[in-house]
Amino acid sequence: MRLLFILLFLNVNILMAQTISINVICEDKQIYPYILEDTKIAKNSPGITIEILKSLEKELNVEFKFNRVQSLRAHKILHSNQADMLLFASYLKNREEMGVYPKNSLNELNNNLKAMDLSYVLYTLKDSNLNWDGNNFINLYGKIGATQGYSIVDFLKNNNVLVSENSSNLGDVRKLIAKRIQGFVNQESKIDPYLKKNPKYAEVIKKIEIPIVTKPYFIVFSHKFYKKNSALADKIWALLADHKNNPKYKSIIKKYE
Repeated sequence: MRLLFILLFLNVNILMAQTISINVICEDKQIYPYILEDTKIAKNSPGITIEILKSLEKELNVEFKFNRVQSLRAHKILHSNQADMLLFASYLKNREEMGVYPKNSLNELNNNLKAMDLSYVLYTLKDSNLNWDGNNFINLYGKIGATQGYSIVDFLKNNNVLVSENSSNLGDVRKLIAKRIQGFVNQESKIDPYLKKNPKYAEVIKKIEIPIVTKPYFIVFSHKFYKKNSALADKIWALLADHKNNPKYKSIIKKYE
């Protein structure tokens, strides 16, 4: 009888410890070196963040399932609790309606738990005199392109810049080539690899090296997921934020250097 009780107890604990499936939503554009390729997750070299998350599955008793969608749609999906976790988003106050950001004991945004920093930079034609000096645009007389839904759009508008919004990064490039915009601002982690793969564009487009702005980016959890799994979410934030200092991730990071 005692043995039967022990077996029943063990079976209950096994059921309670079932693997948690986490639905992860990612933008359908690469963020080098954290997420590689567009539209899908690469099998061999998917990016630093994807590899680290996959390596944590056994330790956390979870399974990460990835889905790539357009940026604005990703935000809406998380907001409606149709996904559990978003890679990645910068912080805006109104985005707290979309999902849960890491906070400290004072309920302030915890920058120590950011996933990474990303820089927005200016791209223009090589024969253009448009520039950025770190504080202001120089010789700006036309429109600047930016991707719809990105936080940089509000930054530019708040600085009295005429913005031409596009639904994709490629839209910015095409408009610039056609001289419909004077330049565009985007994350260098997206545009630099794209230009490298497309030398016909790289031949005529230049990057202004001084960043327009550098921002921390975070993993964001849906309100529903965080309410049910706050301890797990806190652990994922902590593990990803510390990846550069953790020796067990050294081999993963080295692949992308």
